[in-house]
Amino acid sequence: MEFDLTDFSTAQQQAFLDLLILAMYADGNLSAVEDERLQKLLKAMGHVDEIDRQREFDAAVTRTRPFVESIQRAKDQTLLLIKAFTTRRQHQQVFTAVEGFMTSDGHVSSWEDALLSELRLKLKV
Repeated sequence: MEFDLTDFSTAQQQAFLDLLILAMYADGNLSAVEDERLQKLLKAMGHVDEIDRQREFDAAVTRTRPFVESIQRAKDQTLLLIKAFTTRRQHQQVFTAVEGFMTSDGHVSSWEDALLSELRLKLKV
């Protein structure tokens, strides 16, 4: 999965990272594929040094941690974060990335399926 962030502002990049962290923790199963994709996103955001990537990842986990303890809070935060994306292209890229994270382990929980349906509806993809 490649990330083209040329038309993403810094705030949109941060929202994108937070969404993917929420997607990664949605089923409680963290995979090497998800970690690899996050590393690619962090590099696309300009964090080429491993220490910088780790620092940004840690900051995103800290921001999203309060929302992963409850399905409703995670859903509410996800729906809040997607408001940062304004173009059709951004909507498609964000949805594709979130869907990729949620399906990377070959299993989609009912919670993940419900959230993907809601995202599809809100982002109109």
